[in-house]
Amino acid sequence: MVASLFLVKEPPLAPPKATDGAGLRAPMPARLRQLLGLFFFFALANSSDAFLLLRAREVGTKETWLPVLWLALHLSKVWWTTKAGAWSDRMPRHRLVLGGWAVYAGCYALLGVASQAWQVWAVVAAYGAFAGLTEPVEKAMVKDLAPPEARGRAFGLYHGLLGAAAIPAGLLTGALWQAFGAAAALFTGAAVAALASAGLFLWARAAPPARPGQTSLT
Repeated sequence: MVASLFLVKEPPLAPPKATDGAGLRAPMPARLRQLLGLFFFFALANSSDAFLLLRAREVGTKETWLPVLWLALHLSKVWWTTKAGAWSDRMPRHRLVLGGWAVYAGCYALLGVASQAWQVWAVVAAYGAFAGLTEPVEKAMVKDLAPPEARGRAFGLYHGLLGAAAIPAGLLTGALWQAFGAAAALFTGAAVAALASAGLFLWARAAPPARPGQTSLT
């Protein structure tokens, strides 16, 4: 019985289909290129979250409480990410990103003037909304705008631009922090975020999304 299994012939596998490189040649829509540029510009302000802990330490938070603060930040991110996922199906996605960027600008400005530990804790709890309202929604906007055959390249550009901005963002914040103090570094981040928000607002006005949860290609 077992030996009979060796007599069974498997059908030949179909050769893989040759690709013509359509995904590599497909042009990126102008709206997508503009959006990626705005994401890159905002990312220049989006320095490491470790600066939040540094600020908390400066205003009096004990080192033993910093891991708890870090945990609170990530719990806030998870909660807001869940909410944003539901909201993005019912409203234009760019509004959620605008809300997240506004939270970022506001939190950085408030951290710049904070003078007590409890103030930093309150700001960090609210700061989680920034990640929840932006990270998954930005990816959804890229998917909406990219041609199906070029989505892989579009996501590669998206992640590549954010990665390219991470180093100068951290260096700029650190240099300003060391040379002029926390307030100067944090206010600069807030200002760049505000400028990026203005750009995204104008981008959306030029061609508003066709319906909730979708981003217009025109």
